[in-house]
Amino acid sequence: MQGKYSLWTKVLSCLLAGLAISSYLIPAGEMGEDWIPLLSGFVDLSAIGGNLWIRGILGAVSNILIVVSLLVINKKSVNNVFNPRFSASFFLLILLLHPGAVYFCGLHPAVLLFVWGQYCFIIDQKFTSMFLLSCSALFYAPLLWVLPLVWAISIMGVADIPRVALKSLGGLVLPMVYLLCFRYMAFGDAGVFIQEYLAHAAAYSSPFHSFRFSSLFLLACLCAVSVHSISYMFSRLYKNSIITEHILKMEFMCFVLAVMLLVLFWGNGSMPLNMLAALPAALLFSHYFTGNINAAPARVELILLCCAAAISRLSYFI
Repeated sequence: MQGKYSLWTKVLSCLLAGLAISSYLIPAGEMGEDWIPLLSGFVDLSAIGGNLWIRGILGAVSNILIVVSLLVINKKSVNNVFNPRFSASFFLLILLLHPGAVYFCGLHPAVLLFVWGQYCFIIDQKFTSMFLLSCSALFYAPLLWVLPLVWAISIMGVADIPRVALKSLGGLVLPMVYLLCFRYMAFGDAGVFIQEYLAHAAAYSSPFHSFRFSSLFLLACLCAVSVHSISYMFSRLYKNSIITEHILKMEFMCFVLAVMLLVLFWGNGSMPLNMLAALPAALLFSHYFTGNINAAPARVELILLCCAAAISRLSYFI
């Protein structure tokens, strides 16, 4: 079994190396159009956006931190239902499908905070969890719309609903209250900031006008693996430990929310929104392939997924 894990992780490592190197060979877009709420008025994003060295270094450091955070979540499973190498490999694979993911943008700190917010949720620190998730929405405005759903999820199945609901709500609103108070005292533009924030949060755009037809095969493979991973998750959900069950439910809900944001905002700007789905998809894929690595259909799906990723990247150079 370990030998087969090693074989497939070597294949994935070679693919990831190719995706990473080729990402730097594809022209990067300017960062000026990507508005980061928390940094607005403090950092000149256009200056950072024009310096590919700074963006590349910040992006690499951020991606490494997110991978390390993924491994921390992995350790919360007492059973070996998530292969660590598979989890990290699938995360990087989905991340690098968009070549712009190697360059820093507001999604990097947002995803990192979302990862640690999930970790705090697992260890039942609801206030800290909602605080970190709310902070993530200060780096990428459209995440605002998922926060009420996450808050509702956080109070489901708890014994003391009023107390937990108030504690979670406090963590949810505190970052925004702090930021608005600071902007009011420092710049006097709290009202203008709210308007601009809501405008960016509601700036959805259809993905179809900017969709690359060469990526249809990749999309089909991702959908097929996602459906099989989710189906396998539900079939094995109550056969795992409680904490593993908890993680799987959470990642499934995060995956659904991430796909919703992808559909609504993919056509708006050049940000690599696949980053939002990379973490939950990586854990779901890892759970599926860890349990089915000996099955021929799973191996065929993995081969097709790798081929589709390679073909999609080659289309940038043809």
